[in-house]
Amino acid sequence: MPSLKIQRNFLLKNISSIKIGGRAKYFVEINSKKDLFEILKWVKQKNLPILIIGNASNILFSDGFFPGVVIRIKNSKNRKIIKKAKSVVVSSGMLISDFLNYCLKNQWRGYEWLAGIPGTIGGAVFGNAGAYGQEIGNYVVSVETIDISTKKVKKYSNRECHFAYRESIFKAKNEILWNVELKTIKGKKEQIEKEIKNYFQERIEKKNFLYPSLGCVFKNILVEELKNFEEIKKFNPPVRNGKISAGWLIEQCGLKGKKIGGAMIASFHANFIVNISNASSQDVKKLIALIKEKVSQKFNIQLKEEIIVFDY
Repeated sequence: MPSLKIQRNFLLKNISSIKIGGRAKYFVEINSKKDLFEILKWVKQKNLPILIIGNASNILFSDGFFPGVVIRIKNSKNRKIIKKAKSVVVSSGMLISDFLNYCLKNQWRGYEWLAGIPGTIGGAVFGNAGAYGQEIGNYVVSVETIDISTKKVKKYSNRECHFAYRESIFKAKNEILWNVELKTIKGKKEQIEKEIKNYFQERIEKKNFLYPSLGCVFKNILVEELKNFEEIKKFNPPVRNGKISAGWLIEQCGLKGKKIGGAMIASFHANFIVNISNASSQDVKKLIALIKEKVSQKFNIQLKEEIIVFDY
């Protein structure tokens, strides 16, 4: 057993944004490369499955028992942020809220739209998180990763990250995001603070934090990828930034407020599934299946999950 603090029979519900999840055989938080290499060596010796997470803000854990190790990357603890002339290198495990505070302190603008997103920088880069017409991939200079199998450090330029709508190359890699270099643009502190507060307040007013959730469940639909857009035009769909809102499609199917068990398709945002009363993973998955079925029937559109559904 490594010298790290490894928790046994860990209840994943406790770290889930939607407060759902069974137990993991082991759970450990990693602060350094030394700790990471130690746990990866132990995992290999024991031949255990692993799951690498940041803040688990968009992961739907199964209700069952995961017979492996959940490794949470918390490498921002006690680590210096490296400032460069026009960029900054931050740890992948840094919470977005902490990064925004750092931006405010240093008067860096451009990231205000991230306010209220509960994840980490690494998680945001992994899924190319976006909102209000922005995407984190547009601000990435480079990404440093660690290969899980070889433990070799790799570095990717922005181009090599292959950022696309809610996509990056890292979804197809067996690597851990470790450091992220982001552009820095000087702004005025008062304006940055005002915009952060405005974005956060807008999310409050939209009731995004009213119940435990994983945020938007489905990706919006890229119009350029729709073969039947002419047919869909008869529904007069609102198109914004070249996309049709998944929430709008779900709402048109009359699914707002639909409940299964303790889970509900939010009445305030049809692309949110919320935990209103001790919901199970199965409750959420049934609602996901129902949404897909109804949207497919009405619009002949196949919705794709933005969240990660982790079955074990």
